[in-house]
Amino acid sequence: MDAYKFGCFVAERRKEQKMTQKDLAAKLQVTDKAVSKWERGLGFPDINSLEPLADALGVSIIELMKSEKIENDSNKEVEAVVNDVITVVNEETEEKRKIILYTFAATTFLLSVLEIILSFEWDSATLMLSAGIPYSAIIPGLLMIIYGIICRIKGRQTHGVWAFGICLLIVPIILFGAAFLICAIFNS
Repeated sequence: MDAYKFGCFVAERRKEQKMTQKDLAAKLQVTDKAVSKWERGLGFPDINSLEPLADALGVSIIELMKSEKIENDSNKEVEAVVNDVITVVNEETEEKRKIILYTFAATTFLLSVLEIILSFEWDSATLMLSAGIPYSAIIPGLLMIIYGIICRIKGRQTHGVWAFGICLLIVPIILFGAAFLICAIFNS
């Protein structure tokens, strides 16, 4: 599906129905900004909004998905449109999954660095410096590696989960090793 073509089709049908973006948004219970976004080709409506949108525009779901008026419906056209919808939904789901994974990995990494920094303890009486092991990164790192293995077994994309999991294991260990060396230098 082409977002621009879809947007032009929605705008044309809306104008034929003599509706403003605000009128259409009210019928669909969405914001007029969402309608504007669709019409500018910057995105698609939620899958649950397709049927109400088609009804509001006076077109079939197939016509809406193909972004053109169809004189005769054939099964091949229906199948192609359904496949397009499934592809778009899967792509959006994968993109959201990727964002969640990257955010999780980055947050976990930053928290592990913070955990190491906050675990430094200085004992001025004995002039000893100590640091703690960053379990906040090691456990999620192992979980991400396991998740990567499960994705690989199921044949899904891993989105670099392996690399993040390994980084979450190795980088904190390196940081902890560096902290240990710093402690050894200060304690000698």
